Amino acid sequence: MNYFKPGTGEVTQQSQQGLKLMERIGCTSCHVQDLRIERDRRIADVETRFDPARGIFNRLYATATTLFKIVEDGDQYPQLLPKGKPFLVENIFADFKRHDLGPAFHEREYDGSLVTEFVTEPLWGVGSTPSYGHDGRSINLEEVIMRHGGEAQETRDAFASLNWLNQRKILVFLETLVIFPPDDTASNLNPGVPGTVSPQNPSEHGSINLGALFQIPSEGRE
Repeated sequence: MNYFKPGTGEVTQQSQQGLKLMERIGCTSCHVQDLRIERDRRIADVETRFDPARGIFNRLYATATTLFKIVEDGDQYPQLLPKGKPFLVENIFADFKRHDLGPAFHEREYDGSLVTEFVTEPLWGVGSTPSYGHDGRSINLEEVIMRHGGEAQETRDAFASLNWLNQRKILVFLETLVIFPPDDTASNLNPGVPGTVSPQNPSEHGSINLGALFQIPSEGRE
C-alpha cells in the first residue's frame, strides 16, 4: 500500500466489457474492485496509465500528486506529514479474506495436515505477473480461473459457460492490470525525452522519483 500501485494498461471497449462480465458472473464478490483505507499514511499518490504520447517506455505515464501537510514547528524546514485521511485503493480486486477454492488449491503440509483456505490474491498486476495462483502453479490467467472450485465453483462454471469472445473480454480486462519499472516510467516528475529512439539510454525514458517532490530549491538537486 505504501509503494507505487500497479498501473492501468490500454483501456478499450473490450476491456471495459470484460470488467462488467466479471461483475455479472460473480468474480468481484471475492475479488472486490476497490478497498477503503481509513487512514492514508502515504505522502504522495502516483497514478500510472497507458499514454502512448507521453509514455516513452512501455507507453505508460505516471502522474504524482502530493498528499502531505506542512506542520510549522519553528524550524527552517517545517515537518511534512501524511494527511492521514481516508482513501480508496482502486483496482486492487481483493477482499483479503480466507476462502476454500476447492481441492485444486489445497496444499498438504509437511506434518500431513491439509490447508484448505487461502487469502484472496489481489488482481492488480496480474497482466504482468505469471505464473498464477497463490502457489504459482497455473500457467496463465485462463487456467487459474478454470482451476477455481469450492466457494468459487459457481463463478468458475459461469466463466466456463461464456462463449469464447466473452471469456476473452475478461482476460483482456485482466491484462490491463499491470506493474511497471518506476525507474523507466516517464512521469510529471521526470518526463524524460519524448520521442527518444535510444533504448540503450535509460536516462531518456523518464522516471518516477518522489524525491523531486521534496527538493529544496536553494540546495539544488539531491
